[in-house]
Amino acid sequence: MEVSKLLSRDPHRPKYHFLPPANWINDPNGPIYYKEEYHLFYQHNPEGDIWGNIHWGHAKSKDLVFWQHLPIALKPSHKKGEEHCFSGTCVLNDNIPTIIYTSIGHQRDQLTGAEQWLAFSTDDMVSWIKHEKNPTMTLKIHGNLQIWDWRDPHAWKEGNQWYMVLSGHVREKKRLKKPVVLLYSSSDLIHWKFIKILCLGDGSRETGKNWECPNFFSLGGKEKRVLIVSVSPKKKVIYTIGTWKNQDFKHGKWHLLDHGKWMYAPATMKEPSGRILMWGWIFGGGEIKGWNGCLTLPRELRESSDNRLLIRPVKELEKLRERHVHLENITIDSNSLTIIERIEDKCVELIIQFKNPRKESFQLKLSELITSNREVFLTMDLASNKIQCGEDECSIDPHDIKKEENMLHVFIDNSVIEVFFNHVYCLTTRYFFKIRRKSKLMIAVKNGAMKFKKIDAWSIKSIWNE
Repeated sequence: MEVSKLLSRDPHRPKYHFLPPANWINDPNGPIYYKEEYHLFYQHNPEGDIWGNIHWGHAKSKDLVFWQHLPIALKPSHKKGEEHCFSGTCVLNDNIPTIIYTSIGHQRDQLTGAEQWLAFSTDDMVSWIKHEKNPTMTLKIHGNLQIWDWRDPHAWKEGNQWYMVLSGHVREKKRLKKPVVLLYSSSDLIHWKFIKILCLGDGSRETGKNWECPNFFSLGGKEKRVLIVSVSPKKKVIYTIGTWKNQDFKHGKWHLLDHGKWMYAPATMKEPSGRILMWGWIFGGGEIKGWNGCLTLPRELRESSDNRLLIRPVKELEKLRERHVHLENITIDSNSLTIIERIEDKCVELIIQFKNPRKESFQLKLSELITSNREVFLTMDLASNKIQCGEDECSIDPHDIKKEENMLHVFIDNSVIEVFFNHVYCLTTRYFFKIRRKSKLMIAVKNGAMKFKKIDAWSIKSIWNE
Protein backbone atom coordinates (compact mmCIF):
# COMPACT_ATOMS: atom_id res chain seq x y z
CA MET A 1 0.00 0.00 0.00
CA GLU A 2 1.23 3.51 -0.83
CA VAL A 3 2.40 5.45 2.21
CA SER A 4 -0.04 8.30 1.51
CA LYS A 5 -2.96 5.84 1.35
CA LEU A 6 -1.93 4.31 4.67
CA LEU A 7 -1.54 7.71 6.33
CA SER A 8 -4.96 8.83 5.06
CA ARG A 9 -6.47 6.26 7.45
CA ASP A 10 -5.16 8.20 10.44
CA PRO A 11 -8.22 9.82 12.11
CA HIS A 12 -6.02 12.73 13.20
CA ARG A 13 -4.48 13.54 9.81
CA PRO A 14 -5.98 16.68 8.23
CA LYS A 15 -7.77 16.44 4.89
CA TYR A 16 -7.80 20.04 3.65
CA HIS A 17 -4.73 21.59 5.27
CA PHE A 18 -1.52 21.54 3.26
CA LEU A 19 1.05 18.88 4.16
CA PRO A 20 3.56 16.74 2.24
CA PRO A 21 2.66 13.20 1.14
CA ALA A 22 4.57 11.88 4.19
CA ASN A 23 7.23 12.66 6.78
CA TRP A 24 8.26 15.86 8.54
CA ILE A 25 7.22 19.43 7.72
CA ASN A 26 7.94 22.63 9.61
CA ASP A 27 8.33 26.29 8.56
CA PRO A 28 6.62 27.49 5.37
CA ASN A 29 9.22 29.27 3.21
CA GLY A 30 9.26 31.87 0.46
CA PRO A 31 5.66 31.80 -0.83
CA ILE A 32 5.52 33.59 -4.18
CA TYR A 33 3.19 34.20 -7.12
CA TYR A 34 4.84 33.30 -10.43
CA LYS A 35 3.28 32.93 -13.90
CA GLU A 36 -0.27 32.85 -12.51
CA GLU A 37 0.49 30.18 -9.93
CA TYR A 38 1.19 30.23 -6.22
CA HIS A 39 4.38 28.50 -5.14
CA LEU A 40 4.88 27.37 -1.57
CA PHE A 41 8.08 25.96 -0.07
CA TYR A 42 8.51 24.37 3.34
CA GLN A 43 11.10 22.86 5.66
CA HIS A 44 11.04 19.11 5.12
CA ASN A 45 12.77 15.89 6.13
CA PRO A 46 12.02 13.54 3.20
CA GLU A 47 13.41 10.53 5.05
CA GLY A 48 11.54 10.55 8.34
CA ASP A 49 8.82 12.04 10.54
CA ILE A 50 11.24 13.76 12.94
CA TRP A 51 13.22 16.99 12.57
CA GLY A 52 16.55 16.65 10.76
CA ASN A 53 18.12 16.43 7.29
CA ILE A 54 16.29 19.62 6.37
CA HIS A 55 15.43 20.14 2.69
CA TRP A 56 13.04 22.57 0.99
CA GLY A 57 9.82 20.87 -0.12
CA HIS A 58 7.87 22.54 -2.92
CA ALA A 59 4.28 22.69 -4.19
CA LYS A 60 2.20 24.93 -6.43
CA SER A 61 -1.45 25.90 -6.82
CA LYS A 62 -3.61 27.93 -9.14
CA ASP A 63 -6.18 28.79 -6.47
CA LEU A 64 -4.56 28.54 -2.97
CA VAL A 65 -6.76 25.50 -2.28
CA PHE A 66 -5.68 22.49 -4.36
CA TRP A 67 -1.94 21.86 -4.45
CA GLN A 68 0.39 19.91 -6.71
CA HIS A 69 3.52 18.48 -5.13
CA LEU A 70 6.72 19.28 -7.04
CA PRO A 71 10.26 17.89 -6.80
CA ILE A 72 12.23 18.95 -3.74
CA ALA A 73 13.69 22.40 -4.38
CA LEU A 74 16.78 22.44 -2.14
CA LYS A 75 18.90 19.59 -0.83
CA PRO A 76 21.89 19.96 1.51
CA SER A 77 25.17 20.13 -0.43
CA HIS A 78 27.06 17.59 1.66
CA LYS A 79 30.25 17.92 -0.38
CA LYS A 80 30.35 21.59 0.60
CA GLY A 81 29.77 20.82 4.26
CA GLU A 82 26.09 21.65 4.23
CA GLU A 83 23.88 19.67 6.61
CA HIS A 84 20.58 21.62 6.52
CA CYS A 85 18.85 24.14 4.29
CA PHE A 86 17.08 26.33 6.85
CA SER A 87 14.30 28.84 6.20
CA GLY A 88 14.44 31.76 3.80
CA THR A 89 12.74 33.73 1.08
CA CYS A 90 11.99 33.52 -2.65
CA VAL A 91 11.93 36.59 -4.90
CA LEU A 92 11.96 37.43 -8.59
CA ASN A 93 15.28 39.00 -9.60
CA ASP A 94 14.82 40.32 -13.16
CA ASN A 95 12.06 37.70 -13.37
CA ILE A 96 14.46 34.92 -12.34
CA PRO A 97 13.10 33.01 -9.31
CA THR A 98 15.76 33.29 -6.62
CA ILE A 99 15.92 31.69 -3.18
CA ILE A 100 17.97 33.09 -0.30
CA TYR A 101 18.21 30.77 2.67
CA THR A 102 20.22 29.99 5.79
CA SER A 103 22.81 27.25 5.32
CA ILE A 104 23.89 25.13 8.29
CA GLY A 105 26.72 22.58 8.40
CA HIS A 106 28.75 20.44 10.79
CA GLN A 107 31.53 23.01 10.91
CA ARG A 108 29.18 26.00 11.00
CA ASP A 109 26.49 25.30 13.56
CA GLN A 110 23.24 27.21 13.82
CA LEU A 111 24.25 29.12 16.97
CA THR A 112 27.48 30.75 15.80
CA GLY A 113 28.24 29.63 12.24
CA ALA A 114 25.23 30.19 10.00
CA GLU A 115 25.69 31.44 6.43
CA GLN A 116 23.25 32.83 3.86
CA TRP A 117 23.21 31.07 0.49
CA LEU A 118 21.51 31.75 -2.82
CA ALA A 119 19.91 29.47 -5.42
CA PHE A 120 18.05 30.26 -8.65
CA SER A 121 15.90 28.52 -11.24
CA THR A 122 16.01 28.79 -15.04
CA ASP A 123 13.27 26.23 -15.78
CA ASP A 124 10.19 27.81 -14.18
CA MET A 125 11.02 26.63 -10.67
CA VAL A 126 11.27 22.92 -11.46
CA SER A 127 14.94 22.66 -10.47
CA TRP A 128 17.32 24.94 -8.61
CA ILE A 129 21.01 25.81 -8.99
CA LYS A 130 23.05 26.97 -6.02
CA HIS A 131 25.10 30.06 -6.82
CA GLU A 132 28.84 29.63 -7.34
CA LYS A 133 29.55 32.59 -5.06
CA ASN A 134 27.93 31.04 -1.99
CA PRO A 135 28.00 32.01 0.77
CA THR A 136 26.64 35.43 -0.15
CA MET A 137 26.69 36.52 3.51
CA THR A 138 28.60 35.42 6.60
CA LEU A 139 28.65 36.74 10.15
CA LYS A 140 31.71 38.83 9.26
CA ILE A 141 29.33 41.30 7.62
CA HIS A 142 28.51 42.68 11.10
CA GLY A 143 32.05 43.72 11.98
CA ASN A 144 32.42 43.80 15.77
CA LEU A 145 28.73 43.16 16.41
CA GLN A 146 28.24 39.56 17.57
CA ILE A 147 25.02 37.83 16.51
CA TRP A 148 23.84 34.41 17.64
CA ASP A 149 21.21 32.20 15.94
CA TRP A 150 21.46 34.29 12.76
CA ARG A 151 18.91 32.99 10.27
CA ASP A 152 15.76 33.15 8.14
CA PRO A 153 16.23 35.90 5.50
CA HIS A 154 13.19 37.82 4.26
CA ALA A 155 13.85 40.04 1.21
CA TRP A 156 11.96 42.68 -0.77
CA LYS A 157 12.70 45.35 -3.37
CA GLU A 158 12.14 49.09 -3.26
CA GLY A 159 12.99 50.87 -6.50
CA ASN A 160 16.34 49.50 -7.64
CA GLN A 161 17.41 48.47 -4.16
CA TRP A 162 17.02 45.12 -2.45
CA TYR A 163 16.49 44.99 1.30
CA MET A 164 16.57 42.03 3.60
CA VAL A 165 16.00 41.28 7.28
CA LEU A 166 17.43 38.42 9.33
CA SER A 167 16.93 37.61 12.99
CA GLY A 168 18.69 36.16 16.02
CA HIS A 169 19.85 37.66 19.28
CA VAL A 170 22.64 39.70 20.88
CA ARG A 171 24.06 39.22 24.36
CA GLU A 172 24.77 41.83 26.98
CA LYS A 173 27.21 40.96 29.76
CA LYS A 174 27.26 37.42 28.30
CA ARG A 175 24.01 36.50 30.03
CA LEU A 176 21.18 38.83 29.08
CA LYS A 177 19.85 37.84 25.66
CA LYS A 178 17.97 40.36 23.57
CA PRO A 179 16.20 39.38 20.35
CA VAL A 180 17.09 41.30 17.23
CA VAL A 181 16.05 41.90 13.62
CA LEU A 182 18.85 43.17 11.38
CA LEU A 183 18.59 45.16 8.14
CA TYR A 184 20.74 44.76 4.98
CA SER A 185 20.78 46.14 1.43
CA SER A 186 22.06 45.00 -1.97
CA SER A 187 21.84 45.96 -5.63
CA ASP A 188 22.16 42.40 -6.96
CA LEU A 189 21.29 39.90 -4.16
CA ILE A 190 24.94 38.79 -4.12
CA HIS A 191 26.83 41.66 -2.53
CA TRP A 192 25.22 42.79 0.72
CA LYS A 193 25.79 45.63 3.16
CA PHE A 194 24.78 45.54 6.80
CA ILE A 195 22.84 48.72 7.54
CA LYS A 196 21.73 48.57 11.16
CA ILE A 197 19.70 46.86 13.83
CA LEU A 198 16.14 47.35 12.62
CA CYS A 199 14.41 46.28 15.84
CA LEU A 200 15.74 45.22 19.23
CA GLY A 201 13.64 43.43 21.83
CA ASP A 202 14.19 44.00 25.52
CA GLY A 203 14.53 40.35 26.50
CA SER A 204 11.33 40.52 28.51
CA ARG A 205 8.65 37.87 28.71
CA GLU A 206 6.68 39.77 26.06
CA THR A 207 9.40 39.87 23.40
CA GLY A 208 11.40 36.79 24.48
CA LYS A 209 15.15 36.31 24.12
CA ASN A 210 15.51 35.14 20.51
CA TRP A 211 13.61 35.85 17.29
CA GLU A 212 13.19 33.68 14.22
CA CYS A 213 11.47 33.95 10.83
CA PRO A 214 11.07 37.75 10.55
CA ASN A 215 8.50 39.07 8.09
CA PHE A 216 8.62 42.78 7.27
CA PHE A 217 6.15 44.27 4.80
CA SER A 218 4.20 47.39 3.93
CA LEU A 219 0.56 47.75 4.87
CA GLY A 220 -1.85 50.61 4.43
CA GLY A 221 0.63 53.17 3.17
CA LYS A 222 4.21 53.67 2.09
CA GLU A 223 5.54 54.41 5.57
CA LYS A 224 3.48 51.89 7.54
CA ARG A 225 5.14 48.50 8.07
CA VAL A 226 4.34 45.28 9.88
CA LEU A 227 7.03 43.24 11.60
CA ILE A 228 6.20 39.63 12.51
CA VAL A 229 8.67 37.55 14.54
CA SER A 230 8.56 34.06 16.00
CA VAL A 231 9.76 33.93 19.60
CA SER A 232 12.09 31.04 20.43
CA PRO A 233 12.07 28.88 22.48
CA LYS A 234 8.60 29.97 23.70
CA LYS A 235 7.08 29.02 20.34
CA LYS A 236 4.77 32.01 20.03
CA VAL A 237 4.36 34.57 17.25
CA ILE A 238 4.09 38.31 17.85
CA TYR A 239 3.69 41.32 15.58
CA THR A 240 3.89 45.08 15.69
CA ILE A 241 2.79 47.82 13.29
CA GLY A 242 5.08 50.83 13.02
CA THR A 243 6.52 53.45 10.72
CA TRP A 244 9.36 53.00 8.20
CA LYS A 245 11.21 56.09 7.01
CA ASN A 246 14.80 56.63 5.89
CA GLN A 247 15.65 53.02 6.81
CA ASP A 248 14.39 53.58 10.36
CA PHE A 249 11.59 51.50 11.88
CA LYS A 250 9.70 52.76 14.93
CA HIS A 251 7.63 49.89 16.19
CA GLY A 252 4.31 50.14 18.00
CA LYS A 253 2.65 47.89 20.54
CA TRP A 254 3.32 44.15 20.35
CA HIS A 255 0.39 41.77 19.80
CA LEU A 256 -0.02 38.02 19.65
CA LEU A 257 -0.58 36.86 16.08
CA ASP A 258 -2.17 33.58 17.18
CA HIS A 259 -3.38 32.71 20.67
CA GLY A 260 -2.89 28.95 20.45
CA LYS A 261 0.27 27.02 21.25
CA TRP A 262 0.45 25.05 18.00
CA MET A 263 1.22 27.61 15.28
CA TYR A 264 4.73 28.97 14.60
CA ALA A 265 7.11 30.41 12.01
CA PRO A 266 4.63 32.04 9.59
CA ALA A 267 5.65 33.21 6.12
CA THR A 268 3.95 35.97 4.14
CA MET A 269 3.71 37.04 0.52
CA LYS A 270 2.27 40.01 -1.34
CA GLU A 271 0.18 39.29 -4.42
CA PRO A 272 0.42 41.56 -7.47
CA SER A 273 -2.96 42.96 -6.37
CA GLY A 274 -1.45 43.95 -3.02
CA ARG A 275 -3.20 41.32 -0.91
CA ILE A 276 -1.01 39.97 1.93
CA LEU A 277 -1.22 36.19 2.44
CA MET A 278 0.20 34.16 5.30
CA TRP A 279 0.79 30.50 6.23
CA GLY A 280 2.10 29.11 9.53
CA TRP A 281 3.43 25.77 10.71
CA ILE A 282 1.17 23.57 12.89
CA PHE A 283 3.03 21.05 15.06
CA GLY A 284 2.54 17.35 15.53
CA GLY A 285 1.39 14.11 13.99
CA GLY A 286 -1.28 11.56 14.79
CA GLU A 287 -1.87 7.89 15.55
CA ILE A 288 -0.04 6.46 12.55
CA LYS A 289 3.67 7.16 12.29
CA GLY A 290 5.00 8.55 9.04
CA TRP A 291 3.75 12.15 9.11
CA ASN A 292 4.39 15.11 11.39
CA GLY A 293 3.01 18.62 10.97
CA CYS A 294 0.98 20.61 8.46
CA LEU A 295 0.46 24.25 7.51
CA THR A 296 -2.37 26.57 8.48
CA LEU A 297 -5.00 27.50 5.98
CA PRO A 298 -3.91 30.53 3.95
CA ARG A 299 -4.89 33.71 5.77
CA GLU A 300 -5.32 37.23 4.49
CA LEU A 301 -3.87 40.10 6.54
CA ARG A 302 -5.34 43.59 6.56
CA GLU A 303 -5.02 46.62 8.79
CA SER A 304 -7.71 47.47 11.34
CA SER A 305 -8.72 50.98 12.36
CA ASP A 306 -6.92 50.64 15.71
CA ASN A 307 -3.48 49.69 14.36
CA ARG A 308 -3.90 45.93 14.62
CA LEU A 309 -4.07 43.20 12.01
CA LEU A 310 -7.34 41.83 10.71
CA ILE A 311 -6.82 38.15 10.01
CA ARG A 312 -9.23 36.00 8.03
CA PRO A 313 -9.18 32.79 6.00
CA VAL A 314 -8.92 33.51 2.28
CA LYS A 315 -12.17 33.56 0.32
CA GLU A 316 -10.90 30.92 -2.10
CA LEU A 317 -11.45 28.26 0.58
CA GLU A 318 -15.19 28.51 -0.04
CA LYS A 319 -14.83 26.17 -3.02
CA LEU A 320 -14.20 23.32 -0.55
CA ARG A 321 -17.71 23.61 0.88
CA GLU A 322 -20.13 20.73 0.27
CA ARG A 323 -23.26 19.93 2.30
CA HIS A 324 -24.65 23.13 3.78
CA VAL A 325 -26.92 23.80 6.76
CA HIS A 326 -28.29 27.28 7.39
CA LEU A 327 -30.15 28.37 10.52
CA GLU A 328 -31.40 31.91 11.10
CA ASN A 329 -32.76 33.90 14.03
CA ILE A 330 -32.89 31.02 16.48
CA THR A 331 -32.80 31.04 20.27
CA ILE A 332 -31.04 28.28 22.16
CA ASP A 333 -31.49 27.86 25.92
CA SER A 334 -29.66 25.75 28.46
CA ASN A 335 -32.41 23.11 28.40
CA SER A 336 -31.96 22.31 24.70
CA LEU A 337 -29.39 21.47 22.07
CA THR A 338 -29.34 22.59 18.46
CA ILE A 339 -28.20 19.74 16.27
CA ILE A 340 -26.77 20.73 12.92
CA GLU A 341 -28.22 18.02 10.73
CA ARG A 342 -26.44 16.46 7.74
CA ILE A 343 -23.00 17.50 9.04
CA GLU A 344 -21.69 14.13 10.12
CA ASP A 345 -17.92 14.24 10.06
CA LYS A 346 -14.95 16.10 11.55
CA CYS A 347 -14.01 18.09 8.46
CA VAL A 348 -16.26 21.08 8.90
CA GLU A 349 -16.46 24.85 8.47
CA LEU A 350 -18.77 26.72 10.82
CA ILE A 351 -19.79 30.40 10.97
CA ILE A 352 -21.79 31.56 13.98
CA GLN A 353 -23.14 35.12 14.10
CA PHE A 354 -24.63 36.33 17.37
CA LYS A 355 -25.51 39.37 19.43
CA ASN A 356 -24.16 39.93 22.90
CA PRO A 357 -27.05 41.17 25.04
CA ARG A 358 -26.63 39.13 28.25
CA LYS A 359 -23.05 37.89 28.45
CA GLU A 360 -23.98 34.24 27.96
CA SER A 361 -21.80 31.30 26.95
CA PHE A 362 -22.16 28.61 24.35
CA GLN A 363 -20.33 25.43 23.41
CA LEU A 364 -19.62 23.42 20.31
CA LYS A 365 -20.00 19.68 20.79
CA LEU A 366 -19.75 16.49 18.85
CA SER A 367 -22.06 13.59 19.60
CA GLU A 368 -21.95 10.07 18.23
CA LEU A 369 -25.00 9.17 16.17
CA ILE A 370 -25.77 5.97 18.03
CA THR A 371 -24.91 6.85 21.62
CA SER A 372 -25.51 9.94 23.73
CA ASN A 373 -21.80 10.52 24.39
CA ARG A 374 -21.01 14.19 23.89
CA GLU A 375 -17.64 15.82 23.58
CA VAL A 376 -17.15 19.57 24.13
CA PHE A 377 -14.26 20.91 22.08
CA LEU A 378 -14.90 24.66 22.02
CA THR A 379 -16.46 27.10 24.49
CA MET A 380 -17.23 30.75 23.77
CA ASP A 381 -17.53 32.31 27.24
CA LEU A 382 -18.94 35.80 26.96
CA ALA A 383 -19.05 36.27 30.72
CA SER A 384 -15.29 35.94 31.11
CA ASN A 385 -14.43 37.11 27.57
CA LYS A 386 -12.61 33.92 26.61
CA ILE A 387 -12.53 31.26 23.93
CA GLN A 388 -11.48 27.83 25.13
CA CYS A 389 -10.60 25.25 22.47
CA GLY A 390 -8.97 22.04 23.59
CA GLU A 391 -6.16 23.00 25.96
CA ASP A 392 -5.74 26.46 24.42
CA GLU A 393 -7.38 29.66 25.53
CA CYS A 394 -7.81 33.09 23.97
CA SER A 395 -8.62 36.10 26.15
CA ILE A 396 -10.65 38.79 24.37
CA ASP A 397 -10.68 42.48 25.13
CA PRO A 398 -14.30 43.29 26.13
CA HIS A 399 -14.26 46.21 23.67
CA ASP A 400 -13.84 43.69 20.84
CA ILE A 401 -17.12 41.95 21.70
CA LYS A 402 -19.80 43.93 19.88
CA LYS A 403 -23.33 44.48 21.07
CA GLU A 404 -25.03 43.96 17.74
CA GLU A 405 -23.07 41.37 15.77
CA ASN A 406 -20.14 39.07 16.42
CA MET A 407 -18.75 36.30 14.26
CA LEU A 408 -17.04 33.09 15.30
CA HIS A 409 -15.51 31.31 12.30
CA VAL A 410 -14.26 27.76 12.94
CA PHE A 411 -12.47 25.24 10.72
CA ILE A 412 -12.28 21.66 11.99
CA ASP A 413 -10.02 19.30 10.06
CA ASN A 414 -9.86 16.10 12.08
CA SER A 415 -7.35 17.05 14.81
CA VAL A 416 -6.56 20.55 13.49
CA ILE A 417 -8.82 23.43 14.53
CA GLU A 418 -8.52 27.08 13.49
CA VAL A 419 -10.73 29.64 15.21
CA PHE A 420 -11.26 33.25 14.09
CA PHE A 421 -13.23 35.77 16.16
CA ASN A 422 -14.34 39.06 14.59
CA HIS A 423 -11.26 38.85 12.30
CA VAL A 424 -9.09 40.16 15.14
CA TYR A 425 -8.36 37.03 17.19
CA CYS A 426 -6.98 33.72 15.92
CA LEU A 427 -6.49 30.52 17.83
CA THR A 428 -4.87 27.50 16.19
CA THR A 429 -4.93 24.26 18.13
CA ARG A 430 -4.84 20.48 17.93
CA TYR A 431 -7.73 18.51 19.44
CA PHE A 432 -7.68 14.73 19.33
CA PHE A 433 -11.31 13.68 19.33
CA LYS A 434 -12.26 10.55 21.25
CA ILE A 435 -15.34 10.11 19.07
CA ARG A 436 -14.38 7.94 16.12
CA ARG A 437 -17.59 7.19 14.26
CA LYS A 438 -19.66 9.65 12.28
CA SER A 439 -20.89 12.35 14.58
CA LYS A 440 -23.30 15.23 14.77
CA LEU A 441 -22.23 18.81 15.43
CA MET A 442 -24.18 20.55 18.20
CA ILE A 443 -24.44 23.99 19.75
CA ALA A 444 -25.42 24.32 23.41
CA VAL A 445 -25.90 27.35 25.68
CA LYS A 446 -24.56 26.76 29.19
CA ASN A 447 -26.81 29.09 31.19
CA GLY A 448 -29.92 31.04 30.27
CA ALA A 449 -30.82 31.60 26.62
CA MET A 450 -29.03 33.15 23.68
CA LYS A 451 -30.17 34.40 20.31
CA PHE A 452 -28.15 33.56 17.21
CA LYS A 453 -28.58 35.69 14.12
CA LYS A 454 -27.16 33.08 11.71
CA ILE A 455 -25.52 29.68 11.91
CA ASP A 456 -23.94 28.22 8.79
CA ALA A 457 -22.14 24.90 8.60
CA TRP A 458 -20.54 23.06 5.71
CA SER A 459 -18.91 19.70 5.35
CA ILE A 460 -15.50 20.21 3.72
CA LYS A 461 -13.97 17.99 1.07
CA SER A 462 -10.39 16.81 0.93
CA ILE A 463 -7.85 18.64 -1.22
CA TRP A 464 -6.01 15.38 -1.95
CA ASN A 465 -6.93 12.45 -4.20
CA GLU A 466 -7.16 9.68 -1.63
